[in-house]
Amino acid sequence: MDKKHKKKLKRTAKKKKGKAQAQQQEEHLNKQMNMFDRLPEKCSACAKKFTKTREAHMTWRVTVKNKEQQVRLFCPDCLDKARKLMENNNEV
Repeated sequence: MDKKHKKKLKRTAKKKKGKAQAQQQEEHLNKQMNMFDRLPEKCSACAKKFTKTREAHMTWRVTVKNKEQQVRLFCPDCLDKARKLMENNNEV
């Protein structure tokens, strides 16, 4: 085999690998999007109502656990409390 042929085989293999990775990422995203209908209407920690405004969408946090088929929603106040708790635990 000459150098050109080897190089071409490497490029082809690299393309296939890239396509496979892209497809895996797309499948992962599709699974998460299919769970969107499970989004709660209130904070999973404090039960504060989730208002469907742009600001709320930008500040609230959604966590998705695919294996458990679980979607949780957290308000900014609960996120701050959790962050402070983690900081205090790291200081000790």
